[in-house]
Amino acid sequence: MTSPNASISHATPPPSAEPTGFARLISLVGWPYVIVSALARLPQSMLTIGALTYVAAGAADFTTPGAVAAIAGVGVGLAGLLWAGSPRGGGPVTLDAPLIGFALLAGMVVPQVGPMTRVRWIRRLTGPHDRATIDLALGYESTIDEMGYVFGPALVGIVAAAAGAPLPLVIAAVLAMIAVPAFAFDRSSRSAAPVRHQASDSDAGAARMSPGFMAIGVAGMLAIGAVFGSLATTMTVFADATGHPGTGGLLYGAMGITSGLGALSVSRWPARWGASFRWLLCAAVAVPVSALLVLPTSLWQMVIGMLAIGAPIGPIMVTVFAAAGQRTPIARLGLAMTLLSASVTLGTSVGNLLGGAVADASGHRAALSVTAGASVAVLLVGLVFAAYVRREGRVRV
Repeated sequence: MTSPNASISHATPPPSAEPTGFARLISLVGWPYVIVSALARLPQSMLTIGALTYVAAGAADFTTPGAVAAIAGVGVGLAGLLWAGSPRGGGPVTLDAPLIGFALLAGMVVPQVGPMTRVRWIRRLTGPHDRATIDLALGYESTIDEMGYVFGPALVGIVAAAAGAPLPLVIAAVLAMIAVPAFAFDRSSRSAAPVRHQASDSDAGAARMSPGFMAIGVAGMLAIGAVFGSLATTMTVFADATGHPGTGGLLYGAMGITSGLGALSVSRWPARWGASFRWLLCAAVAVPVSALLVLPTSLWQMVIGMLAIGAPIGPIMVTVFAAAGQRTPIARLGLAMTLLSASVTLGTSVGNLLGGAVADASGHRAALSVTAGASVAVLLVGLVFAAYVRREGRVRV
């Protein structure tokens, strides 16, 4: 007969609980990485609105500031496409050559931190049961991107209003010199498993990249970018027209608050709400809200409108990134994420340019038609995506 004491002395202690959710992400990379990767994204979010604010302070129109912001955005997008191994060109803009050159160069040297950190997560989480954690990490990164769109433009607006339009660009340059190297040399860059370890894992995603989905995803992100870009320029015009010059970045940043919160909320949405349903639901909200943005006549009324338009945009971006992760093999994920991120930036450039040109011709209310048209485009691409998902289901059956 075994004594009680012997039974107790040989009992196996219960295993310690594994961290879950966001706590697991922190346990993998540590708080310094989380902070540095967020700060390293601010230069990109500050560049276009900072360039727009700086040029608008001395320009006689809004076409030129919008075009400069657009060229800077093209530089960012072009650098992203080169990093992904798929170069594309941008059309010429009739401006002074030095201004074009500086704006394009500034955009091209902005590091693509968002896609890089997503790839780090994917290559680190190589276990057979890590898919849920990967989804959480991708959702978190999308939220950080959205919050960058809040704090970057807001920082530009605050600093420009307090100390002049050139200073935000100086701050962005200093952040790029400090935060980006810290991100690049963080220990997480050395702890990723080789991609080939996941090549045959059934949980690693699709066997090959889907060109059909990537075309849809790129089109959707271009349309979302056009919403961002047109609003960035139009808010600068609106701020000037209502007697608050230099505060356009603050108005634009209000949209990012609800966009980031909306992106965070997606993980709490019912599982039965598939990707196509989420896309169409949010786009159906964005279209009428964008049309109502013509109504505000004061700063605070427009803040409310910008908060409203941001709420459906963040969840759409999270949905597109997550759908890309499910349809892309690990070895090609860096390409997919960079293409999608670059598409947002290039779409923003188009929106900057169109918004500025229309605002010069007919005022900020007419320029908001660019935003409304881009929102309709998001809805139409969502319908195409829904048809694509239904076709995928029939092929699998």
